[in-house]
Amino acid sequence: MIKADSVNILLFLAQGFEDLEAVSVIDIFGWMQYRDHIPAVNVLTTSFHPTVAGRFGLKISPDIPFNDIDPSDFQALVLPGGFHSHGFDEAYDSRIHAIARSIHQNNGFIATMCVGVLPIADAGLLEGKKATTYPYSRYHDNFNRLKINGAIAQDRNVVLDNRIISCRGPGSSLEAVYLLMECLMGRSVADEVKKYMCYE
Repeated sequence: MIKADSVNILLFLAQGFEDLEAVSVIDIFGWMQYRDHIPAVNVLTTSFHPTVAGRFGLKISPDIPFNDIDPSDFQALVLPGGFHSHGFDEAYDSRIHAIARSIHQNNGFIATMCVGVLPIADAGLLEGKKATTYPYSRYHDNFNRLKINGAIAQDRNVVLDNRIISCRGPGSSLEAVYLLMECLMGRSVADEVKKYMCYE
């Protein structure tokens, strides 16, 4: 459910999404609900399917059908990575390009994990910008794909440039989510959530 008085994050899940990367967004922002003085953040899942399956067995019924999305309702888009062998190719759909451009052009943030940055690069949002991606794909040259799209590939765990966050994979997904929280809500909020989750 869209909440007009809160920050709304759209979490797109392609088939074969990386389970930890998706759950990290839901869980970390969920911890904000346990302190009354922290403003609300609303994470809404969406997909092209009534039920979407992660690579390792997690199944999610999206909160909002993709066709019902109004990009102007959201201050951020999150695109976890996934496994091309299990359906992640649908993340390269032109509809994802369009919604990413719309949210970003409206001064929103985009956070990606692993190969989730590649559809954003294909959308033309990383030309001349720094980004990172998963370096160990068996059949895909992910860093070269960034370069082909004009991005400046970085061999770093997490990169932020022009309101777009990218990270190398599930091992750095928590850091990417905390960075998104800091961008949206301020460092003090992110630090407080880290404290109560015993991150630091």
